[in-house]
Amino acid sequence: MVSKKYYFYWILKNCLLVGVLVLFIGGFVKIFQNLPTNIIARLTFLITYLWFTIGININLIKPLITVIDKQINQGRH
Repeated sequence: MVSKKYYFYWILKNCLLVGVLVLFIGGFVKIFQNLPTNIIARLTFLITYLWFTIGININLIKPLITVIDKQINQGRH
């Protein structure tokens, strides 16, 4: 029997993953469209945005999702 906490953590984890994707992809598209057509400015922004996005996801979001996964796996037993 799976507890109610399992479903809560499962929904929380998936909402967090979808929210992060929408936030970073949507933010990127919105800012990228407003940049001047200068290729150097766009390339610099692209590299910088990807660098910080990957850094934030690896250092902040991934440990949070790992903790939520532990809660999900504890609820199965």
